Amino acid sequence: MHKLLQRQLKKLGFENGELPKGRLEEFIELVDTAYKEADEEREFLEHTLQTNSQEMAELYEELKLKSQSELAKSEQRYKELATKDMLTGVLNRFAFENELKYIISSSKRAKTKFALLFLDLDHFKEVNDTCGHTVGDKLLQEVAKRVRSQIRIEDVFARLGGDEFILILTNIDTNKLHNLVDKIAAIFQEPWKIEGMELKVTASIGVVVFPDDADNETDLLRYADKAMYESKSQGRNRVSSFSVLKEIA
Repeated sequence: MHKLLQRQLKKLGFENGELPKGRLEEFIELVDTAYKEADEEREFLEHTLQTNSQEMAELYEELKLKSQSELAKSEQRYKELATKDMLTGVLNRFAFENELKYIISSSKRAKTKFALLFLDLDHFKEVNDTCGHTVGDKLLQEVAKRVRSQIRIEDVFARLGGDEFILILTNIDTNKLHNLVDKIAAIFQEPWKIEGMELKVTASIGVVVFPDDADNETDLLRYADKAMYESKSQGRNRVSSFSVLKEIA
């Protein structure tokens, strides 16, 4: 029996299971109050436990979501490190090679064509030597920004390293390729404004078409590189097509 109830009953004269005459109503009231208070204490305890359990569950969900969010951020960061060129934000060589394999495969299935453009900046070493590597880095960033603004979302743009970039124009009509390539070449005719300086840096471009010129990754890259060097040898700041080189040969 509840200790408080025992003390109260003792005041009524309740001993050895007997109650003095005339105190029955008081006895019933005391017992009823005691059990009512016990129910209230039980309900309070249950509510407290329930509230704490709910708070713990909410805290657990909050921590879980935070953990998942941090994990997702870490995964995204690692993915960017693995696929993006950290200076310019475009794809790196590793990611580009994977994209090229995928595009070759999908183009074969769909029987579509794409153009691969190899871009190499003219006299970039002179920029680094005379203006410093910081200016050279900012120039590369501006090149990436300017090219990306002129291509479609389905096209692929990457930096292979140094001042070499590569671009895939997907699902093309070869009759319109000349205009597309001219649009890219025109990007390099405008001066580059870097840290208050105006730099005139052009690009030599080599073009190869899938599957007309080659139908595999190795030959596409090799022929595009060869066409680019043809542009260099012809005085730079120009476009050379591998298909034209084939005709000359």
